[in-house]
Amino acid sequence: MASVTRRAHGSRGRRRQENLAKLLDALEALLAEGESFTEVSVERLAARAGVSRSTFYVHFADKGRLLSELTADVVDQLLEAGRGWWGHDPPATRPELRSRAATIVATYRPRAELMRAVIDSSSHDPAVREVFRELTGRYVAEITAHIVAGQAAGTVRRDVPPGPTAQMLTSMAERGFDRMLRGADDAAADDAVEAFTAIVWNTLYRDAP
Repeated sequence: MASVTRRAHGSRGRRRQENLAKLLDALEALLAEGESFTEVSVERLAARAGVSRSTFYVHFADKGRLLSELTADVVDQLLEAGRGWWGHDPPATRPELRSRAATIVATYRPRAELMRAVIDSSSHDPAVREVFRELTGRYVAEITAHIVAGQAAGTVRRDVPPGPTAQMLTSMAERGFDRMLRGADDAAADDAVEAFTAIVWNTLYRDAP
């Protein structure tokens, strides 16, 4: 009996993940068509995903809970991409930093519309706000540690305050990517990579001791 229960639980979990993926695709499609997250109804979202309204509510209390869960997955993807920059030794050259920045932009770009929905919803939905706060908080903490380690090693400029600089870089990247990558073509995405590279290189690494 126990094995049957485990199999049933696993089957429900798989169906939930499948429905979550369908809802993500449907939501991103609707957002890309110009609808705001506030305007999208559960009925319309479920229909676009090919999921019944009752099934939606089996998994999620409301749209905000859905967005929170979708965002949690995106947070992990963005952090993994970001660690390609700050999770290693500071880049020795600007082209090396640009390569790391390109990975971050390539990860963010397909999720730009979803992140816009997160930013908008975080102002009034406590659950979404908490997920968004976690994202920015983890960015700031890990970039701060990267700066501190680099300053000790002499590969990051010592005239920048680690915590405030990490906070400023995180805030600028959040707003900059939001503005530059929603609906961006390849040229606009490349501009975002160049801008991010220039700001980070000049702020942290240029003329490091």
